[in-house]
Amino acid sequence: MCKFQSNAYKKIHIFASRKEEEGMDGWIRLSTPGREAMEVHLGLNLYQQICLPIQPENVYEMKKSDNVEIAQMYLSDGPNPMEQGVMFLNPEDGSYVELEGWYDTPWREQYHFVPFVNWVNDPNGLCWYDGFYHLFFQSNPFFQEWGDMYWGHAVSKDLIHWVCQPHVLEPQPELWKDSHRKGGAFSGSALVKEDGIHLFLTRHDGPLEDGDKTKEWQTHGLCRDGIRVEQEVELITQKPDGVAFDFRDPKVEFFGDQLYMVLGAALNQVPSILLYQQKENMEWEYTGPLLQEKTPGIRTIECPDFFCVDGYAVAVGAWMCHYDREGRYQMTRCYIGSFDGKQLHVKQEQWFDFGSNFYAVQSFSHQGRRIAIGWISDFLGEHRNEKNGACGSFSLPREVHVRDGRLFLTPVKEVRELIGETLMECENESFVEMISIPGNSYHVEMSLEGEGDFTILLAKDGDETLTLERKNGITGLVSQKEQAKGIRFLADVSRVEEIEIFVDRRVTEVFLNRGEAVGTKVFYQESKDGCFLARIWEGTIKKVKISQMKSIWRKK
Repeated sequence: MCKFQSNAYKKIHIFASRKEEEGMDGWIRLSTPGREAMEVHLGLNLYQQICLPIQPENVYEMKKSDNVEIAQMYLSDGPNPMEQGVMFLNPEDGSYVELEGWYDTPWREQYHFVPFVNWVNDPNGLCWYDGFYHLFFQSNPFFQEWGDMYWGHAVSKDLIHWVCQPHVLEPQPELWKDSHRKGGAFSGSALVKEDGIHLFLTRHDGPLEDGDKTKEWQTHGLCRDGIRVEQEVELITQKPDGVAFDFRDPKVEFFGDQLYMVLGAALNQVPSILLYQQKENMEWEYTGPLLQEKTPGIRTIECPDFFCVDGYAVAVGAWMCHYDREGRYQMTRCYIGSFDGKQLHVKQEQWFDFGSNFYAVQSFSHQGRRIAIGWISDFLGEHRNEKNGACGSFSLPREVHVRDGRLFLTPVKEVRELIGETLMECENESFVEMISIPGNSYHVEMSLEGEGDFTILLAKDGDETLTLERKNGITGLVSQKEQAKGIRFLADVSRVEEIEIFVDRRVTEVFLNRGEAVGTKVFYQESKDGCFLARIWEGTIKKVKISQMKSIWRKK
């Protein structure tokens, strides 16, 4: 039993699961003096989001059956929902959760967006609408592992400080009671019109092991108020001839006056990005493959993106189930060229991120900027399952440019508002060291002279380290974690003159040469103290500045 104060909120969301071995039903009862109690039964459902109306400024008592567990709960529908968002409650006693303390652990990011708790993957529906940036995302609210997919949601005015909103999409109800099937609201994108945010996504239903009985189809929903999604309608249910069950992740984008959609698939067993063209009344015509990837070992391309920037057409695709020659798993590829209305003529290719903890990137355009956010993934199995932990988070928003045919990625300028107190600043050194950085949440700007080898220590956990190194002219990240040993996280740059580093507890993002190459790496440690050590041979550290980074969870 727990009690909570409703304050000015009008709804409570309870994410409840039933212990299958302890009875065929479970219940939750909500009561307040002077009103009839509300009772919800899970029945045969193994999990369910329960949303109940509540009266503002009341004290409620919540009881549940012994075979029910509550993964998380929050209040919503307050007087200023976009600014205020949801209020998270502690399921054990109903108390309000202060986010600053909740996130202040060695394994939770302080300035990267990460949901309140449990699993997250692909960013979805990125857009600007009615004064706010919107980040929808794949979510399993119940556990710190992948499961049937919901869409989570957060909004921001500056791309940095995010306010959590209620979940907007759920798995199909028939999945709630069947542990032998999987699916839900898979990834998609957004198109902003005068009447609201138009969301495009994939619905998935099928057995635990994908095969001939797996079904994927595209749907469309409308979000008029920026918070609630109206009834979905089926959009594309028929796959093109030759396409297997992988048929998902619609990304919509204008090229001139024509609206296109790309989907990830394997066409005749060749990983492909499929191209659709919008006709009248939300009808879509398949025009063929935008591009096909002949590299062996890829099951399918998923989470495609397609856009125009700096006069170039750019396609992006995540390589599912692929290991590259350095041992990195499921990298994201970028293709740069020209578009003739049917196909992308590729002139240059590169990895979007060299760190192997970056996947399913999605971009959108706002006020002349092309902005991209990626999922910071855990493909190597390094996650630590802590009580208030979350598996996965999102990269800093990156501004996308193409220069001389190459992709450049830099942190959006708003990130610099989080740079705080200077911890160290020096010039013309060959060795720089900070033994302890309180909070392990810091920023580094440095410039180098010469082409000699260097090593930069970024994190340490016992005998395990994370370093950025240059040896024999090859630059990359090196993790000594057991799961990462033998894998080379190499940047495809021939020189390194400028380095910008963002360390945020378990996440590090490295930008080389003003975004010529970017690497994202996960590294868990027990301590909230960080460290930094830089040494260069046959060269000079011309300048280095280390600064504290501010937390986005702290009340302003």
